[in-house]
Amino acid sequence: MSQRTMEAHYRPNWNLTQAAGLIGYNCGYAESPGCEPFGEHQRALVFRLLGDTHIGPDTTILDVGCGIGGPTGWIHERYNPRRVIGLEYLASSTCAAEDRWRDKDARPFFIQGDAHHLPVADESVDVVFNLESALHYADKNAFLAECRRVLKPGGTLCLGDITTNKKLLFAPIAWLNLLPSQFNSNIHLWSCDDYLAAFGRHGLTLLRSERAAQPVADSLADGLEEIKQMDRAATRGFRGRILFLDFLKSLFRSGKLAYDLFTARRK
Repeated sequence: MSQRTMEAHYRPNWNLTQAAGLIGYNCGYAESPGCEPFGEHQRALVFRLLGDTHIGPDTTILDVGCGIGGPTGWIHERYNPRRVIGLEYLASSTCAAEDRWRDKDARPFFIQGDAHHLPVADESVDVVFNLESALHYADKNAFLAECRRVLKPGGTLCLGDITTNKKLLFAPIAWLNLLPSQFNSNIHLWSCDDYLAAFGRHGLTLLRSERAAQPVADSLADGLEEIKQMDRAATRGFRGRILFLDFLKSLFRSGKLAYDLFTARRK
């Protein structure tokens, strides 16, 4: 995937976060639909994925695909681990994440890099966190092999991704991947079963999984409702993304897309 095409895809997301005062890109998780702002749903998804993963004062966490750094900072603020590293492919997002947390006394550390070739030493990380990023990876097996390499023995991978059992239905997306536009996201979807098989191949033992499509769809519904309350002029620059998110919500509701949360441990 190229910087140019991914920048084109995420520019509307950036415009949306700036207009709505958000600091993350994820779809969110609504345990109680209609009761909390979308920003709180986004935080809830982060901590739902982490679950009861042990994070202490000596823990090093690597957030792969950290976007503009919201979840990375939330993890740092809640757990105060030894170190949180946010790794992001896009230079603009890496800079935005760095700027967001620059003035904090205790803050994450952000670097630019590729999930297929993690710029991290062998067996140096206790937790790899990966949320709504792996769907962009052309070679997920390479990424999982890298996770095993950088995790300490007994370390934990927390991975949340959009998945599908109807890959043929989404095959035409490959044509969009040829165009540098907001609709090109270099999407390469796996099924839940694809992930489960790959964990075994790469020496990762599944500890927990959750099918989360419905609470994620509920979260998107709440977020879209908030956007409807905004002045129309304020939505310039991401109106196409509003339609995209509404369509995504419908795909989750219908079961054509799924959303899986996985926790796996390196053997």
